[in-house]
Amino acid sequence: MFFSNISNLLCRRFIIVSNLLSFVSDFIYFCSKLHKSKIIKMKRVLFSLVFIIAFSLISFSQETVAVLPFSFTDNGHLSLQEGKEAQQYLITYIQKKQKHFKVTPLNARNVNVALNKAGITPENIDNFTIKEISDVVNADYFLLGSIDKSIQGTSSTDGGFANTNTNGKNKTSYGVSSGTTTNKYHATVYISIFKSDGTPVFDKNKGNVFIDDTPDSWKNSILWLVRHFPFYK
Repeated sequence: MFFSNISNLLCRRFIIVSNLLSFVSDFIYFCSKLHKSKIIKMKRVLFSLVFIIAFSLISFSQETVAVLPFSFTDNGHLSLQEGKEAQQYLITYIQKKQKHFKVTPLNARNVNVALNKAGITPENIDNFTIKEISDVVNADYFLLGSIDKSIQGTSSTDGGFANTNTNGKNKTSYGVSSGTTTNKYHATVYISIFKSDGTPVFDKNKGNVFIDDTPDSWKNSILWLVRHFPFYK
């Protein structure tokens, strides 16, 4: 599995470099056919070409991170769906704030398919070594996370109104009461990051500062942790 992944990665990089070289060769041939009066335009085109190649090389050298589905415990019950939601939330955030990161996140579906084929799930991931997981996801870094969310009580509010109807000597009162109950949540997020060789580079957790009535308050804890990632800039 490991050598197969390395072979595929080298093959993809060889194809990128080959395409770039082919493009440069075609451009040089095109320039040789230009008239001297078009030298200025050619210089502009050449500048644009250099910029495109430089940008491509920067993207090409960008390291990758595989964000695995979170192990999400919701009030004592493991939720696979919420675990994938947390995974996608973190990937989307990194993509939107790409300029602040030295890595590019891998596509969530590709990561999950690779894990499923290897038989790795949030329920049994503890049965696999860090190196075994690294060989499967095939990235420069990979991130393991868990979220423990629980209900820490409720709060209630009451309301109502009364209406009085007077009909001669008879006096009748009508009353209506209403109330709402809101759950109070506490969530703790744990995140560990490893390099492809299994070396740990990050291991922290963050919980709510206050008990919150927002079910997805765990997102704030993820954002706090993100700013401490080793590849955040």
